Amino acid sequence: MGFRIGIDVGGTFTDFILALPDGGIELFKVPTTLDDQSRGVMNGIELLASRHGLDTRALLARTDLIVHGTTTADNTMIEMNGAKTGLLTTQGHRDEIDIRRGFKEDIWDPAFPPPTPIARRRHRFGIPERLDFRGAVVRPLDEDAVREAVRRLRRQGIESIAVCFLFSFLNPAHEKRVREIIAEEYPEARISLSHEVMPTAPEFERTSTTLVDAYVGPKLSRYLDRLERSLRDGGYRRDLLIMQSNGGIMTAEQLAKRAVAALGSGPTGGVIGACAVAARSGVSDFVAIDMGGTSYEACLVRGGQPEIRSFWNWQHRYLVGLPMIEMHSIGAGGGSIPARSVMAAAGLVPPSPTRTSCSATSTPRRCAAASSS
Repeated sequence: MGFRIGIDVGGTFTDFILALPDGGIELFKVPTTLDDQSRGVMNGIELLASRHGLDTRALLARTDLIVHGTTTADNTMIEMNGAKTGLLTTQGHRDEIDIRRGFKEDIWDPAFPPPTPIARRRHRFGIPERLDFRGAVVRPLDEDAVREAVRRLRRQGIESIAVCFLFSFLNPAHEKRVREIIAEEYPEARISLSHEVMPTAPEFERTSTTLVDAYVGPKLSRYLDRLERSLRDGGYRRDLLIMQSNGGIMTAEQLAKRAVAALGSGPTGGVIGACAVAARSGVSDFVAIDMGGTSYEACLVRGGQPEIRSFWNWQHRYLVGLPMIEMHSIGAGGGSIPARSVMAAAGLVPPSPTRTSCSATSTPRRCAAASSS
């Protein structure tokens, strides 16, 4: 048996666990290199190798497994610095993402702000087309309208395009044709199709999930591409495996096509590890905590198993309809900036624990807009 390496890249530190061939375990930590997180990973691997009298190539050549948890997607949502995103949806439904099923996190605060839009209204286009609830075509896809919308999105500087049509999970023909048109008109754009990201109803959940995928996808894909290339150049010849939000793993290539599954990737690995440690200690009911420099996550574990929830997963104020280990996350890590809303300070709303979506890199204005008490 060779080496096995676990890597967790956070917004502040990159943590390593090295499982040795003789069964021993070593823990190691290096600062995260925010300009290129793959560089920090390779720096850490180089230091791990030197501790065993090896160079990077020798260590990676003897490594059987690398499993990686990353908070890249979460930190992108916390800091709202993802790709400039557009949306193509069925005509008449472009405001569905703003309506949010009428949901509001704090019903007592009339000044509670809406979430920062992933796709601004001017970047959302309704396309004439319609399928019925059986997937039969009621109105054919207007390809000219698609081409015009894609051209406008290109002129607007959109990097990533989400496509979500009614009942496309029953008949994806229209969404697939849109992908072909985007490839012709704007081949540089990243494309997220709702029937691939979340092939099920309901509509709002699918739209929200697809938008999040489009928003975090480019940054996550670029990072994983750089990391895989660095590992290959360094001598690693196996698949890089990434933690998913449901507690499973997938290859980096698979995850790049469904980036939203990486939300909670790093903390999920922590929960799975905490369950294993607790089981060995005879503990079945506990709270797993993961606090980094950028965010803070908590997970309630009962009977030795975390709850896995689908559909109603609110992640950084956006709904993600994929199966996820239920965790609660706030942008309040070691470097966060606290803030209180004006309404709470004036005593006009019931007091409650501070909730914030700001981080160490957020501006005071963004923190104030994202916080409530």
